[in-house]
Amino acid sequence: MSRHIPRIYCPDCNGEIFVVPEYQKNHMINVLRMREGAQFLAFNETKGEWLCEVREIQRASISIGMIYQTRKFVRAQKLALAMCQIKPDNMKLVIEKCTELGVTDFYLLRSEYTNYNNDISKLRRIAILASEQSERMDIPSITEERHLDEFINNLPAEYTWFSAIERNRDARYPLDVALLSGSPLGFIVGAEGGFSDNEKLLLKQNTIAIRLSENILRSETAAIACIACAGMLKK
Repeated sequence: MSRHIPRIYCPDCNGEIFVVPEYQKNHMINVLRMREGAQFLAFNETKGEWLCEVREIQRASISIGMIYQTRKFVRAQKLALAMCQIKPDNMKLVIEKCTELGVTDFYLLRSEYTNYNNDISKLRRIAILASEQSERMDIPSITEERHLDEFINNLPAEYTWFSAIERNRDARYPLDVALLSGSPLGFIVGAEGGFSDNEKLLLKQNTIAIRLSENILRSETAAIACIACAGMLKK
């Protein structure tokens, strides 16, 4: 099978013959330039991944036939990133790269220094595209924005939570493999201005404070570094 075969997330392909909706038709016809007989990989959390073929192109949809299953669905190990919103281009970069690196749950946060709002539907589309291109089997969730204080006081209990606090000489540095064993990991990263003093205090009381570098990192760099470190160090 050619390694260049297109790969498309098709949440509604529950039978051997299925129809993709209008928005996917536009992408398949106008971007990927598929025609009847074209083959591609379709995947979702129910059917896994299948080699498929375009059977019929209609005005508002495309009929697809499944040929054979290439992979069964396997859910990724849970990994969370709680990110204070930053400027849209940088936020999209975080979603794209951290999806490629395996984040399963994104939490959008608003802190004292947050100055941006992002279109969550666009971020979800970025996550889908990154999942398609990186060959992962599931699509990460992206939750609606919550205030940082509220989030910290109600941290999802299944994760061990770390907070990336720069200029904090008491924070764990470098990351220790022993810290990354056990329960799934979650990381909290601040906005461009970092965290306020009150937010830092709350984070230190409820999470494990870490530093990622001797240098001061941009928010998007810190987010990607957290997830990359988790992947490299976790056994």
